[in-house]
Amino acid sequence: MRIFLFIFIFGIPVNSWSCGEGKFTEGLAWLIAAPSDTNSVNRCCEIHDKNYDNFCAGVGSISLQTADFLFNRCLDNINSRWVRYVVKPLYSAAINVNSWWKRATRNPC
Repeated sequence: MRIFLFIFIFGIPVNSWSCGEGKFTEGLAWLIAAPSDTNSVNRCCEIHDKNYDNFCAGVGSISLQTADFLFNRCLDNINSRWVRYVVKPLYSAAINVNSWWKRATRNPC
């Protein structure tokens, strides 16, 4: 209950946040990244989303697996212990679950 209240109260920064799919996961992703350089983390998410959008639109040559790999590399380049030991493992797990679900439902986009 408290987490929902926190997301609701501090939901304003989430409006410009690119990590996550839907308001709940966006808010959760923002809470996870909040103690770090959120601008850099958000930039990684924006690039990742753009790569996914390009793949689904048939533009470019980056596969979804490559987009996920590049996303992890982008997070690696952020000089923050919080990102390295908290954000990256949690975001990577979320991406792996999402990718598994898309493969299981045979709907990559």
